[in-house]
Amino acid sequence: MMRKIVMICFALISISSFGQVGIGTEDPQAALDVDPKGVKVEQEEDKYIRIEGLERKPDYLRKIVLDDKGNMATMDYDSDNFNLKTLKYVKSKKTIYTAKSANVMDNSKEKLSLELDLEVILSPYTDNILFLEYDVPIYIYNNHDKDNAKIVIGYMGVTLTKVEDNNTIVELDQGSRKMTNYEGRSSANSNDFMGVSIGGKAVDQVSNTGNTGKKVLYKLYGYVEKGYYEQIDKDIYFCNANGEIESLGIGLFNIAVYEKVNVGIK
Repeated sequence: MMRKIVMICFALISISSFGQVGIGTEDPQAALDVDPKGVKVEQEEDKYIRIEGLERKPDYLRKIVLDDKGNMATMDYDSDNFNLKTLKYVKSKKTIYTAKSANVMDNSKEKLSLELDLEVILSPYTDNILFLEYDVPIYIYNNHDKDNAKIVIGYMGVTLTKVEDNNTIVELDQGSRKMTNYEGRSSANSNDFMGVSIGGKAVDQVSNTGNTGKKVLYKLYGYVEKGYYEQIDKDIYFCNANGEIESLGIGLFNIAVYEKVNVGIK
């Protein structure tokens, strides 16, 4: 028995003295060095180690973090502060086209999804602040009605929405943007045209009082308001990922999520 106690004490002294522990390696390069060599995986990135398993509860206010060299440390969740949880983004994969009026909040108009959707999962027992930002190219082609000398598309823009639990779409007014089209535009090859990029930002605050993750979905929709002649179809393009309009760029939507553990919830 005495022999086992001595060995345990020696092991603890060794760890404390050298301050480094190696798993799969005799030459640890950090406080905890895990070498996954010999592990067969299909994808190269799967060989890295992920430490997880603690559910986010008020009892646990610390998280494990790693730097780019593999060094491990712990970070406290301050009950008075919001901590960055994740960054997410999505890029447009194709051009979205319409020739009609579009307004997701008006049932009589077309619901033109820009296919720029972001879903975030909020941890249990947390308050969350989400910073949303987008930039969407828009291009009007042959918009001018020559016979009547009137602009067909009066307004164009982007509507930022959040999908509630009951699948109800709610507009985030602070993040929705539109611009006014104007008549005095030049022409090229007898075709009136205009390309712009519309950007918007919004801040949303959401709490999760439950004991499981809460999904929140944000979606971007195109906004088109016809001017003088609703019945005249004219072309308008959003996002331009496939290069229909040269050098206009692609659409981008990103979210930064900051969370605070709500220690008052039991």
